[in-house]
Amino acid sequence: MLELLLAKYCAPALAGMKAANLVTCFFAQIPDLKNKIRALNQTLNAKDIYLVPICECERRVLLLVFRKELLCRYLKRDEIHALLVKAGYPETFCLDAYLAILKERLKHSAFPHEIGAFLGYPADDITGFIRHKGENCLLCGEWKVYHNAARAKAQFARYARCKSALTRRVSQGDSLCKIFCAS
Repeated sequence: MLELLLAKYCAPALAGMKAANLVTCFFAQIPDLKNKIRALNQTLNAKDIYLVPICECERRVLLLVFRKELLCRYLKRDEIHALLVKAGYPETFCLDAYLAILKERLKHSAFPHEIGAFLGYPADDITGFIRHKGENCLLCGEWKVYHNAARAKAQFARYARCKSALTRRVSQGDSLCKIFCAS
């Protein structure tokens, strides 16, 4: 069940098409969830894929699924780094420190606006969301688009194809470890 959820909601991050994805996992639906996450990390971390709980309550856990190198590279981009520094993150980049701040903010707010940076959203769309308070977007798909809707629409289609392909393979019995750790 966990691997199917990851395939359905996190395929673009697993495949290295985007920095990260989020997925909510319910403890009632996935027995021994924490051990399953730990086991997947033991294998997938060798391929630079990480499953990190960023918010947890008694019913569920919110996982950030990412390729570490890709996420670090994205967060260090000038426009993304500037956006995060403006939001109160340290000038000196450290992924662990940035994730710790994000986790703390998630305890006090449903979704801090800068979470889009961690998910690989374009800086223009993150600032557009903040400026327009989530209203008046050009397109709504994987995120609310405020700039370059054509590019985003094409990206959303690529993500959908990736999710479909990975979900199909996992549904047919392939494990994420087999798919991503074969080479």
